[in-house]
Amino acid sequence: MERCEVVVVGGRLAGACAAAHLAKAGRRVLVLDKMTFPSDQLSTHLLFPAGVEELRRMGALEGILANDPTKSPWVELGMPDGVHVRERWRKSGEIDYCMCVPRTMQDVELVRAARAAGAEVREKCSVLSVRWRAGRACGVSYRDPDGDVRDVQADLVIGADGRRSTTASEVGAFEPYRASRNGRGLVFRYLDDPLFETVAGQTIYQWRDGDSFAMAFPSAPRGRILALFMGAAEEASEARGDAEGYWERKLAQHPRMAERLAGAGNPSKLRSTGDTTAFFRASSGPGWALLGDAGHFKDPVIGQGQRDALWTGRELAEAVSDRLQDHPETDAALRRWEAERDRECLSAYHFGNIDTEVEKVPPVLVEVLRRTSRDQLPDVSDLFGRARSLPQVVTLPRMQRGLLAAIGRGSHGPPTRLVADALPQLRTHIGIRTEALAGRFRSTRLVPGSDHPHPHPPKAPRNAGPEPARPEAEAVAA
Repeated sequence: MERCEVVVVGGRLAGACAAAHLAKAGRRVLVLDKMTFPSDQLSTHLLFPAGVEELRRMGALEGILANDPTKSPWVELGMPDGVHVRERWRKSGEIDYCMCVPRTMQDVELVRAARAAGAEVREKCSVLSVRWRAGRACGVSYRDPDGDVRDVQADLVIGADGRRSTTASEVGAFEPYRASRNGRGLVFRYLDDPLFETVAGQTIYQWRDGDSFAMAFPSAPRGRILALFMGAAEEASEARGDAEGYWERKLAQHPRMAERLAGAGNPSKLRSTGDTTAFFRASSGPGWALLGDAGHFKDPVIGQGQRDALWTGRELAEAVSDRLQDHPETDAALRRWEAERDRECLSAYHFGNIDTEVEKVPPVLVEVLRRTSRDQLPDVSDLFGRARSLPQVVTLPRMQRGLLAAIGRGSHGPPTRLVADALPQLRTHIGIRTEALAGRFRSTRLVPGSDHPHPHPPKAPRNAGPEPARPEAEAVAA
């Protein structure tokens, strides 16, 4: 039977990154992916500076830059009441720009980087099951491109096969222990950008009008732009039923987006989804781990998924690369890695849950941003760039000052209503901070105002595995 040290199921962001770092450390790595590359993936594929820095660290950045993507060092947020914030991104390493590269261009470069690092990547190979020995994962069975079923042994099985992860199902972790229903869906397309040689053509835009978001991301190759609307999740069905009618309606709802896209031509077909429930799965166990969207998914409204997929892949590789032959040590390291992933991602999970609510921008937030729009230094953009967390950027004193400013301005409504609306928001932010301080591992305690009820987790793959694990909350030392 074939043997390697690590078998990775899925060769996109998380899987390719983990494979590259493990192979660089001298480990024998086999990556199995059911697709061929290049191939597409439904994604808004925005990478903030920290994500671009991860590409550099894994060795994929040079290949991706060869596709001539636009580098976007600016971000601009447009709010109601004439408030807008324009900032530069804070550097991550030496990277001070965003990129938005279509997955058909990006993912093939990730695979090339993994291969260049020494990993073997096999395409058109579908994993069927996880193999076990004495209660520990010890490899997988897969179907090769010729239709033959083959087995491979490994010290570690890494599932990086997305939200509908076969690996998660096989190890009994498919059912999330925590999930939150999304309010927003997403609808996007590419167009030729008539402003690509201007400063506007190097700026990431987000406009919030009414209860809807509109975004424009300079893309690749240079001269293309991704235009995205995030209204209620039900709008995805509307867009599929009447694509151009929907598009014109949203441009009318977002006049600043319409102005930005004036003259843009050569539009692609619309792509859409309303299925973006956020979740956490148990992501480590004896001989196995779940990376990227297979283990944790946050609402795409904040564009954090790609960076976190790369980050979790590198962090896992660094945690286990020097101890794979010591199985108890490996399993303990996997558990510590999962706890660290949760500490890193929990604040962004809440950020996405708050922004996915389909409601008008709260007056407190409008006034907080009005007070930060006086210079172009990194501040609010740190939330998206992950230079600082939600509690570090939207501080409680800042919220208090925003409320007082909203009351003083007099245009947001009666003070009693403003206070009544702000109190639940304040409780939510306090709950987020309390949860972070508690540090419970795999906590199922929900934060009111962030965790939304009645989630719809991803559908299980056809070859569903054993009953899902139901982990109990427990403390983990930092």
